[in-house]
Amino acid sequence: MIIAIDLDDVLANFISAYAYLAHRRYGRPEIGTLPVDWEWSNFGLTREEQAKVWDDIKAIPYFWEDLDVEDGVDSNLLRRLHALHTVYFPTARTETCGMSAAKQSARWVAQNFGIPHPTVIVGYEKGPLAAALKYDYFIDDRPKNCLDIQKAVPTCKVYLKYSSHNAAFDAEAAGLTRVWDFNEFAKIILEER
Repeated sequence: MIIAIDLDDVLANFISAYAYLAHRRYGRPEIGTLPVDWEWSNFGLTREEQAKVWDDIKAIPYFWEDLDVEDGVDSNLLRRLHALHTVYFPTARTETCGMSAAKQSARWVAQNFGIPHPTVIVGYEKGPLAAALKYDYFIDDRPKNCLDIQKAVPTCKVYLKYSSHNAAFDAEAAGLTRVWDFNEFAKIILEER
């Protein structure tokens, strides 16, 4: 089987890193604040301020390598999936002044999960990639990406990982299965095998 696993806020804790940089620059949001929507409207940042935080990210050479692992990720489950199936890590990440986002991301996966030479693909259009690679399973925290995969590969089992910023999205009405975390997703696949 072919399994695709998004990185940010599925395996890697991007939200906390971004919020920390925003707080350091602007004094908001309060540490521990989680976004309530995809625009992170409750962070109290203008679009220009959000862009400045992204500029800060781009100036950190190893930003993508230094992220914490998201809660609800058991490295043993990820290694089992990787040992039994073809696993890709498609991610939409911006480049920083260090190594490429793909190389940093691959090093992050290898360092945190013990998977040598993981296949990380950086790109913003996930649907065409899914169609080309013929995913069987996919997990992401962004509803748009899940819907794009569902349309590109109707046979793919698509899972929306719960996050505060997608809580209001009606996954069931969209034909998506919502899971609480990566571990739940991995166990579903391993039990179906």
